[in-house]
Amino acid sequence: MRIRSARNDDWKACLELDLSYETEIAWQMEETRNEKEWSARFSRVRLPRIQTISPVFSPEDRLLAWQRRDGFWVATERSKILGYLGLILEIEHRQARIADLVVGAEYRRQGIGERLLQHATTWCQRQNVEQLLIECQLKAQPAIGFVQKHGFAVCGFQDAYWPGQEVALFFRKRIR
Repeated sequence: MRIRSARNDDWKACLELDLSYETEIAWQMEETRNEKEWSARFSRVRLPRIQTISPVFSPEDRLLAWQRRDGFWVATERSKILGYLGLILEIEHRQARIADLVVGAEYRRQGIGERLLQHATTWCQRQNVEQLLIECQLKAQPAIGFVQKHGFAVCGFQDAYWPGQEVALFFRKRIR
């Protein structure tokens, strides 16, 4: 497997990857407020049945977003794209936000996501980036498990971040 910068002729293959996933776990947010205190609590809950989650953005919107990334790499094997990672540099905060980390459904659990993450981390260290951020949907248990396994810790959330008013969880990892 090889990791390389994406080329213009890669976009179509990236769009063709199956991004959907199944989960029977989600995170539920409970917010509490009073005059002296505000808190948010996240609890892992089992869904009543397995759900298939599909991409929230159209192919056209994803393509426009990818073209604005500061770094975008693809994992390939014999000219076939297996996955990709795109990130946005936020130099003023010495951080990079991973906005896309995708491995096609048939290639998952083979270390491809980990290799993409390692590649991006090395690149970010050369850019003097001190920390990586990544965002996940509350239903994205496979992604949440992946980022936690790789040393990311919850650092916040944003209500109504995703289409459909879904909450986003943010994770951070120091790399310097």
